[in-house]
Amino acid sequence: MTRVGMLGDGATAAADVVRDAGGEAVVGDEVLDSDADADVVAALGEDALLDALAAASGAPVLPVSAGSEYGGVTRDDLPDALAALASGDYEVDDRPTMAVRAGETAVRALADVMLVTDEPARISEYAVTTRGRDVDEVRADGVVVATPAGSHGYAADAGGPLLSADADALAVVPVAPFRVERVEWVLDAPASVTVVREEADVALFVDGRDYGFAAPHAPVEFDWGEPFLVAVVAASRGVGFE
Repeated sequence: MTRVGMLGDGATAAADVVRDAGGEAVVGDEVLDSDADADVVAALGEDALLDALAAASGAPVLPVSAGSEYGGVTRDDLPDALAALASGDYEVDDRPTMAVRAGETAVRALADVMLVTDEPARISEYAVTTRGRDVDEVRADGVVVATPAGSHGYAADAGGPLLSADADALAVVPVAPFRVERVEWVLDAPASVTVVREEADVALFVDGRDYGFAAPHAPVEFDWGEPFLVAVVAASRGVGFE
C-alpha cells in the first residue's frame, strides 16, 4: 500500500480520494517530517510545494496547480493523479535546484531568485560574475536568476531566454535595465550578483518568498543545490505548460 502525503489547501478532501483508491493518506504538517515515511507527497499549490522543498523529507513530490514553471498536474487532473499515486503508478524524476547564499541566509530555490529595489521608480546597480569572472554591471530595477524551470516563469516575463530542462546553466535577466541594448546572460554556476550602489534598499526574494534585503557590496551567491525529487504521473505536464 502506497503511503501518500497530502499538503496544502484541500488536503483533507484529497486524502479521501487516496483512501478510495486503496492508498494510505497522511495529512497536514506531519508530511514535512522525515519520520512520516510518506512514499510520495502531493503538494496542493505553490506554497505547499515550496514547503516540501524546504523540508527536504526525501519523498518525491507531485506539484498540483503550483504554476507552469513547476510542471506537475492541474486541479482538474488531481483525482486521476491521486489514484495513480495510491496505486504506485508513478515515476520519479529529479529537478535541479539552486543553492542560494546571502550573508547568513542559505536556502534552496526551485525556480528563481530576484533582487529588486524596494521602492517604486528607483533603480540600483548590479555586478554579475560567473566562476569568479566578471561578466557585466547593469543599472536596473532588479535582476532575476533562474534555474531551467524558473526560466519559464518571471525570468521569461522579463524577457529572458527559455532553458531546456536538462540545461546545466542559469538564466540571469535584468529587470527593466537602464540601457538601450537588451542584456541577459546564460551562465555557468557558481555565479553571483552584487548590489554595487547604496542608492536604494534591494529586497531579496527566493521563489517569491521574502528573505529580507541584499546587503550592498556583499555578493548573493548561486550554485547547484541538492536535486529535488518530483513524482511524474500520466497526467503530468512539462515545465512551461499553458
